[in-house]
Amino acid sequence: MPHDLVLILKDLMPLLDIVSLMAAAYASTLLFATLQGHASDLAALWNDYGRKALFATILAPFLLHDSRMPHRAGLDKPPAQLRWFFGHFLEFIGLVLALGFASRSLDTMPRGLMALWFASGFTLTLSNRMVLAAYLRRLERKGILWETVAVVGAGPVADRLIRHLLQTRPESVRVVGVFDDGAGADAKCTFGPTGTIADLVAMGQKGAIDWVLITLPCTAERRLQNLVHTLKGLTIAVGLCPQNVGLSVPCDAIGYVGDGLPVTLLADRPIKRWSAVMKAVEDFALGAAITLLLAPLMLLVAIAIRLDSPGPILFKQRRHTSNNVEFDIYKFRTMRWCPAGDNGILQQTCRNDERVTRLGRFLRASSLDELPQLLNVLRGEMSLVGPRPHAVNMRTEQRLGHEIIDTYPHRHRVKPGITGWSQVHGLRGATETAEQLRKRVELDLYYVEHWSLGLDLTILLMTFWVVLRGTNAR
Repeated sequence: MPHDLVLILKDLMPLLDIVSLMAAAYASTLLFATLQGHASDLAALWNDYGRKALFATILAPFLLHDSRMPHRAGLDKPPAQLRWFFGHFLEFIGLVLALGFASRSLDTMPRGLMALWFASGFTLTLSNRMVLAAYLRRLERKGILWETVAVVGAGPVADRLIRHLLQTRPESVRVVGVFDDGAGADAKCTFGPTGTIADLVAMGQKGAIDWVLITLPCTAERRLQNLVHTLKGLTIAVGLCPQNVGLSVPCDAIGYVGDGLPVTLLADRPIKRWSAVMKAVEDFALGAAITLLLAPLMLLVAIAIRLDSPGPILFKQRRHTSNNVEFDIYKFRTMRWCPAGDNGILQQTCRNDERVTRLGRFLRASSLDELPQLLNVLRGEMSLVGPRPHAVNMRTEQRLGHEIIDTYPHRHRVKPGITGWSQVHGLRGATETAEQLRKRVELDLYYVEHWSLGLDLTILLMTFWVVLRGTNAR
């Protein structure tokens, strides 16, 4: 069936990416050797650069694979496809360069050869997707890509299921009818029965149905057994629809527990598996490189603080990290040293705060006071990018964060960052009003739910510009 062919092509795409990138690597090596006048040394060049290209290429399927590729390639417009793939290919390039320079394996590789490989690799892998997209659009025009769905069991669940399909997948799913010959046949519902189970079997024997979705509850065990026994004689996939379809609780994500017990995921770790590996590599590789690069500047700032006012150079404060665990965050001291506590109640810094030293105002305006947090990143307590960690017992309008916004703790599902999505959108510094806190949490939760390596790199670049402008610095 065409649907099976599409799924096979999707599964083969990672292998095709590897083949295409290796072909691009060989072609780039050949072209580079020819342009440099070293065509006779092609074998030696390929023996060296080919191994490096193979190691880098193995990373490609993890970054370029798209589980929604058939839907995206066949139904999205070409510019949308290009934007999606271009962003993920940039992630691939960034990870290859970060790992390569961190391990020093790219030190001897000519920059021109790398540029040729990335350009030709992008062209070939993108061409593969464009060809597949053209094929899928042709199938779509013929109506072959439609998935025909028959619903068994009239009632409110069937109503919500059909509305959900019509709202979320109207371009790729066609509901052929609702079939019921039990108690639901007489039920008052929006999408009433269009036939009996016998009618469904007759339609399925003609090959006109791809899916049968049963909306009966799991407790109707005897009726479910009879339906499966009847429908199993057809070459049609039969699924049990979740009872919470169309409701506000999530029902799309499926997880597996133990030996493969499927469960509906109502919440999940936002960054896990290979995403967690990429995030850790990003923090360690870029964090170490930035720390080494800025070490002389950090030394000068430390000397200036020592000369400016008495007290320690670094300021340490308890903050929340992931899972609401507390840790000590490091910053350059920018305020007059006062070792006495404040009964555990934190007074946020405000504009023109008299406690800030003269040097401290410059450090805050330039964000140089945040540099010691690179040590927190290397210790694994923070990330380069993530929601900014708020101080323990910090209050906004005399209330704690969770007392203002019930989703406030959700921002702690990932490690906090030196910079974040809310900071590059102008929400830096103290949250003096509840509305400011709501906007910050909204942006933080967007980052948590939409994390990607490309988003992190975008935030880092935007942070550089925001720091130069000095927006909202305290």
